[in-house]
Amino acid sequence: MAGWSNTPLPASQQWRLAEKRPSTDGLVDNIDPRESTELQELPQYEKNTEESPLPLKEKLITLFWIGLNTFSTLGLIFLSKRVFSDEQLKACQLMVVMWHFTATGLVLFISTRGPFRAFKAIRLNPWDMLPVCAFFAGYVVLGNLSLTYNSIGFYQLSKVMTTPCVVLINFALFRKTVTRYMLAAILATCIGVSFTINEAAKTQLFGVIIATLAFCSTALYQIWIGKKIEDFAVSGPQLLLNQAPISVLLLIPFVPFFDKIPDLSLVPTNILYSVCASGIMASLYNLSQFLIIGRTSALTFNIVSHLKTIMILSIGWYSEGKILSSREWLGVLLALSGGWVYSHLALKAKQRK
Repeated sequence: MAGWSNTPLPASQQWRLAEKRPSTDGLVDNIDPRESTELQELPQYEKNTEESPLPLKEKLITLFWIGLNTFSTLGLIFLSKRVFSDEQLKACQLMVVMWHFTATGLVLFISTRGPFRAFKAIRLNPWDMLPVCAFFAGYVVLGNLSLTYNSIGFYQLSKVMTTPCVVLINFALFRKTVTRYMLAAILATCIGVSFTINEAAKTQLFGVIIATLAFCSTALYQIWIGKKIEDFAVSGPQLLLNQAPISVLLLIPFVPFFDKIPDLSLVPTNILYSVCASGIMASLYNLSQFLIIGRTSALTFNIVSHLKTIMILSIGWYSEGKILSSREWLGVLLALSGGWVYSHLALKAKQRK
């Protein structure tokens, strides 16, 4: 290279350079005689790139959160179904949701304090949060209404339609397209759900309409929340901690118009216990979900989600004594398989980017 000479310097000059030189930056063949950790801090491209296995303790902690998330999901659905079976509480949809938001906010706040410190609390501008909170409250209320007026099995299966709805909205608003294989998986999901909807439509058309509004609002919320997490530069738990109390305040003005104040003395004690327990389950579900996302891969999270869907469907049908027809079995298999294939293809597409 021009400007460089291979002629060695006198020993005295080499000694002075060794004393004055602050680091090895910009040098090629020289070695700084002083002890330094700079070389260890540089990228080591020749080293084995395989990740070291997780310690047993970390694996057990992850399994604990997965188990807690599965338990809290099942508990929340079945407890809420039991709560809304009471005629008085069935007319208190907003107040039950407000209780769930309050419990979630309290648990998230406690988790930011010692000794837990699961994440760092960040305060966001309430005015910027209003649209997000409105979406949040809307999709949760519609989800509870769907659970109230539909069977557990149909409620859970209709939620599978959220993914096709997200794809449709993304295409309509942002012209985002998917591959032909993803489209085929989505089509299989839609056909599968349609095979299970006939009987429900004959008996409870209002429930089908509510279920449709529920998964459409969920899809809109998922798209909106993904954008806002990027805009605010926060994590999911940080955003939820800000959402929960504001969502409660947003619902208060609507309570006199949509809810009837219940006479708690007439509500059975076991139903009141279910109300309290459902709030705890809601908070544990939200907290464990974010911790699973942070501790595992997207693939693991999707596997857990699909396994929970199968468990909820199975337990729901068993508890209701429902016997599926061959058409309904085919619909369930198509819906679950389509959702699984789409998730797998979507994850592979993300890994290529």
